[in-house]
Amino acid sequence: MSLEDTSMTPTGSLSDRTAKQIEQMVAERGLQPGDRLPTVQELSQRLGVSLSVVREAIASLRAGGLLHTRQGAGIFVAEPSAIDNRGLFFGDLSQISSIVEILELRLAVEVEAAGLAAERLSMAQESRIYEAFQQIEVAMNHGGTCEKEDSLFHIAIAEATNNRRFVEFLTQLGNAMIPRNRLRPLPASAKEQTAYLMQLQDEHRLILDAISRRDPEDARRAMRNHLSQSRDRYHSMIRAKTTLR
Repeated sequence: MSLEDTSMTPTGSLSDRTAKQIEQMVAERGLQPGDRLPTVQELSQRLGVSLSVVREAIASLRAGGLLHTRQGAGIFVAEPSAIDNRGLFFGDLSQISSIVEILELRLAVEVEAAGLAAERLSMAQESRIYEAFQQIEVAMNHGGTCEKEDSLFHIAIAEATNNRRFVEFLTQLGNAMIPRNRLRPLPASAKEQTAYLMQLQDEHRLILDAISRRDPEDARRAMRNHLSQSRDRYHSMIRAKTTLR
């Protein structure tokens, strides 16, 4: 019986365990930077989980800097960064002003990424965007705050541009991409959190629909609206001197 068959937890938790298994495999085999891992299909069979779970685990490990992927070449152990300068580059993520600056930067990049994705995506890439969207739904239904799932949705869109620089940019952002948990020192009520996440998911759905229709301008418009709404929410927090709940 596979790990997926025995688990009653949401796929997000299963992908976390799958990521740990892959990380353990890298360590046990003594794989070095540049060494190639088995394919997604091979990992799926070996670990007894679905392809979508493996892809989510790989995306998480890539965001963490352990792995990198090359289109048509496979999955590889990443070169370690000499200096982790994300904190220096992206500022203090406990400060709302830093988050607003990052959102403005994301606007400059991800609006075009959405348009290119609508023009260039393959059927497999469209499926991965949809799977990432569904994983947000799963996490929401289990009371999650969806930071990781939200990140994977945006990374899936970046992958569909077929320009690896977009993926590298979002991967470098790491936890800075979806920082709302850092700015929530007190737990929100379940009602407030659900309403907030549902609003975000409605915005995600518009992006997904436009990309699926292969409509670049609508995709850009939907992404611009989504990130602008997020930026404006944080601007409101600055004006009110509150934190996101």
